[in-house]
Amino acid sequence: MAKITFESWKPGMKKISFIKLLHEKAELSLKESKSIKDRLVEGEVIEIIISDQCVAREIFFEAQNFNVVVKSEL
Repeated sequence: MAKITFESWKPGMKKISFIKLLHEKAELSLKESKSIKDRLVEGEVIEIIISDQCVAREIFFEAQNFNVVVKSEL
């Protein structure tokens, strides 16, 4: 299990790509994925738990590429 913390975002955040990442890799619903994006943009820090270490790494690195400030306990 790995904990991923989305701390904030940078200008130019790829919001739609981030939502798709959460939906496809974290297997969250589109509604939940969009909610996480909305809460992050509003300044909330969000933590998710991913059971697969490899998937967690993919989410971590892809989220960084989408201008999301993220940290992880892999």
